[in-house]
Amino acid sequence: MIVMHYRFTLPADYDMGIIEHRIRENGARLDGFPGLIAKAYLYACREEGGPEENRYAPIYFWQEAGAMQRFLQSPGFAALVRDFGWPTPECWLASEDQSPIPDLAEACFMMLNRWTIPPHTDLMALPERSGFCAWDVTRWQGITLHASSQRSAGFQEAYRIGYLARGAAASALQL
Repeated sequence: MIVMHYRFTLPADYDMGIIEHRIRENGARLDGFPGLIAKAYLYACREEGGPEENRYAPIYFWQEAGAMQRFLQSPGFAALVRDFGWPTPECWLASEDQSPIPDLAEACFMMLNRWTIPPHTDLMALPERSGFCAWDVTRWQGITLHASSQRSAGFQEAYRIGYLARGAAASALQL
């Protein structure tokens, strides 16, 4: 599984109702997308006690790289680029035995923590972390994701889930 995430920092006075409306209008367009397990439409409003910035920051769970490539070449991604600019996607590989994020279907919030994999680490013996974990070997960085019905403290990033799109691959993983 490949986890792909990008974020757009929006102006402090940006009307986040525009993002909420965009999610309501477009969220279901990725339901049934081939090779997509799920896409969580994430956003954060600075006045809600989250980050100090307004953000739109979707996260995708892909079954395989070809599906991610088809999405990046799609009219939907082209519209996103037209409206918000060229994102810098971060991609992590989930371990083969990693199951989908627990409670994602019932969650209202997603929290992320990033961590460094020190040089010469025994990759078979990475420290245990609670939550869904994946790693980016180009930067030797890991990410831990938690989904919850409430915003939890102690995370580097916390987002509301505006919509959860379930791709065609979702049924294979019982999402």
